[in-house]
Amino acid sequence: MLKQIFTIIRNNLRSNLLLMAGMFVISASLWYAVDYVYSVADNLRKPLGFDWEHVYYLQVGVLPQESNQWDDTEKSAEEQTSEYYTFLDRVRKHPAVENLCVTRLHYHYVWKNSNMAIYRDSLGTGTLFRGVTPEYFSVFRVKGSDGTSPEQLAEKLQWNDYILSEDAADYLLNGKKMGTSEARNPSELVGEYITLDKRDGDSVRVAAVCEMQKYNEYGAPQRAAYSILKFAGGANTMRYAWAPSFDVFIRVKPEADNADFVHDFRREMKNQLRLGNYYLGDIKALSITRNEHLASFRSDLYSYFSIAGFFLVNAFLAILGTFWFRTQQRTEELAIRLVVGATPGSLMQMLMLEGIILITLAYLPAMGLGYYLGNAEMVETWPTDWSMTRFGISSLLTYLLLLAVTLFSIWFPARKAMKIQPVEALHGE
Repeated sequence: MLKQIFTIIRNNLRSNLLLMAGMFVISASLWYAVDYVYSVADNLRKPLGFDWEHVYYLQVGVLPQESNQWDDTEKSAEEQTSEYYTFLDRVRKHPAVENLCVTRLHYHYVWKNSNMAIYRDSLGTGTLFRGVTPEYFSVFRVKGSDGTSPEQLAEKLQWNDYILSEDAADYLLNGKKMGTSEARNPSELVGEYITLDKRDGDSVRVAAVCEMQKYNEYGAPQRAAYSILKFAGGANTMRYAWAPSFDVFIRVKPEADNADFVHDFRREMKNQLRLGNYYLGDIKALSITRNEHLASFRSDLYSYFSIAGFFLVNAFLAILGTFWFRTQQRTEELAIRLVVGATPGSLMQMLMLEGIILITLAYLPAMGLGYYLGNAEMVETWPTDWSMTRFGISSLLTYLLLLAVTLFSIWFPARKAMKIQPVEALHGE
């Protein structure tokens, strides 16, 4: 049958070439959109590395000196520090609060970062530098790469020690051997010393390795290094002017986290948290910040879904219209085949195979173009790197979509044509 189908295709070469040219454009365009959607979906299935649910941002506000409530009493740095810690302690003791942490230049879903280079021997890499109090790992439920609990991880963050994310430790330990059979487990870096900013810089001990963290659901994991906040433990002091540069996060007990939590918390704690020139500023669920941050990413994804859907609908209409017209034109041919002994099933099989061959002949060069675009990095390579696996899966998905559209577009008009009586079809002849 295949030989017969190729003969039929060759006899209608001109119309088939026009059909394949159109399908080439549709295949290439559909693949580009499907590839992007697949890369995003593949990244979404990877762990985020932290838990944002039931977490709130709390601002330690500082009155401006122009305020008529400004306390102009001369206060030492120790007194300002004591007021700050009292503020935090009162928040921590609220019955609805499970835990509290303070960070500097680290705010999930907000572009607030500091960068730092870390080195081990000849290997070095850039990381996001994050100053946190040990409770950070409990508040955001960040686990160790070896399954260590957040509480155990918090205990390991000591003065002048660092905690590295798994991908940062993996690179310092293995370099280009990452992902190979020769690679060592990143947790083996625990207890070793690394240097900061330059190869001969200050040495610090790696206290633990935490799981990889993504900046957001749509981003790729980013190498990070955590150290204890330098004002923590009373080693340094806090001043009014410095407080706004630190961010406070609280984890609220699930049973207390409801639509009225912010209103109730502010009503209960407003007066208690008026200490010196500190006051309770903004309090906001991290889920709200998350939705605001992810809006543009979701918009891009929806755009690609729309593009993929547009090309899929166009493919369906183009194929349906083409094969409907071709089937109508070949009604007499089909009738003759029925007269000489062909069955409706065999004719349907012939038309289906013809359509599959045509779509495949158009699809293959389109995938060649897609492979070239991928190697030339003319497709989106963040957050998912270009690879043969990515190309193979996106190409297969594209082909299956095109195949489903093609088979339905052939089946519908062919099924209608099969119901025509041979005598009626041949009347025109």
